[in-house]
Amino acid sequence: MRKLTFVKSAEEDKVCRVLENKKEVYFLSEVLTLPTRKRYRLYNTDGQELGEIKRKRYSMGYIDLPRLFLKLRAYNEISIVKDMKNFRTSYEIKGESLTLTGTFLGDSFAIIKGVEKIATVQVGKEKEAYTFTVQVLKENFETLIVGFVTLLIFVYDHENVKLEQSE
Repeated sequence: MRKLTFVKSAEEDKVCRVLENKKEVYFLSEVLTLPTRKRYRLYNTDGQELGEIKRKRYSMGYIDLPRLFLKLRAYNEISIVKDMKNFRTSYEIKGESLTLTGTFLGDSFAIIKGVEKIATVQVGKEKEAYTFTVQVLKENFETLIVGFVTLLIFVYDHENVKLEQSE
């Protein structure tokens, strides 16, 4: 079982860093593209590209409805899409039978693949950045977990979630 920490990076070429015992194990780098779309590449510390994230903007009137897509080797595409139905917005997760248990956009939840719990997540907020602490329960799904949690970071940033600070 591994414990990974996801933090926003201050380095220009890295958007997000994933650390284990304060050592970088993965990072996300932005690829220049159109203003209405953003692309990111996920790498391990050896510089090997593991996958790509695409963020597309879509608006319905004054409401921004982001669409996030993750493509990793050996996995089907995973998406998190914000949509509007009956004048309410909601997110839908598709691909690889991934679901969340716990409160969506909360400070604690688990990632489920099919019927198997593969990770638990604790979310903290410091200033304007989120820190995700992930317990990887199934190491054979680690790359999938890292990519999926990175998508969730974009959702938290978009929603600018206000987490309760436990003291």
